[in-house]
Amino acid sequence: MNKILYKRFIIVRDDFYEDPNRVYELAKHAEYHEPENIIGYRSRTIYHEPATKEKLETILGIKITRWSTLPELDNGVFYRTFADEIPGIHYDQPFNDITVLVYLTPNLPADCGTSLWMHKKTGLCDPPTSKDARKLNTELGLLRNRLANDSKKSDKWCEVDRLGHKFNRMVAYPSGAYHSATRHYGSSMRNGRLFQAFRIGVDWSSFAKRAASR
Repeated sequence: MNKILYKRFIIVRDDFYEDPNRVYELAKHAEYHEPENIIGYRSRTIYHEPATKEKLETILGIKITRWSTLPELDNGVFYRTFADEIPGIHYDQPFNDITVLVYLTPNLPADCGTSLWMHKKTGLCDPPTSKDARKLNTELGLLRNRLANDSKKSDKWCEVDRLGHKFNRMVAYPSGAYHSATRHYGSSMRNGRLFQAFRIGVDWSSFAKRAASR
């Protein structure tokens, strides 16, 4: 699919877990591996507290249509990242999903959160479409390659929004929004930046209806 269904948004909710220290301990002791083409280490298993799906539907104001329990689909996995890694600016796939993060490392600086970006030369904040390619007088494949090649060149991008790190804070945005960690932290599995990620499929028409009723 090459059609963007979402309107851009950011949702932030503090105190997501009732007992965040327990979740933090679970995350610290999870088994991790380093997948190809992904910065950082990902847990081999997921963690879903009871009623998390329903809780997110309430917070996000949208109907969840896909709630995967497969670790490779990133719904409920933990991530560890470290200061020597350069955050790459990217979008998640499927880009019409919603990405939810819960920050789980206590006492990290606020600038260890998440940034949303705009590519300076193209003006793109979301995945390139055929319409974008025509407007920029190029081919879609070439445009995608250009954005991918610029992913670790911070001078090619303008920071549009920044979500500050806070222990047990949940942040959510469309998976297609170009984003990255603002910066990573730590030097080992004992003190690295630790967070949980949820990748959920949704019914965007339900989001529009709920937003209109607020």
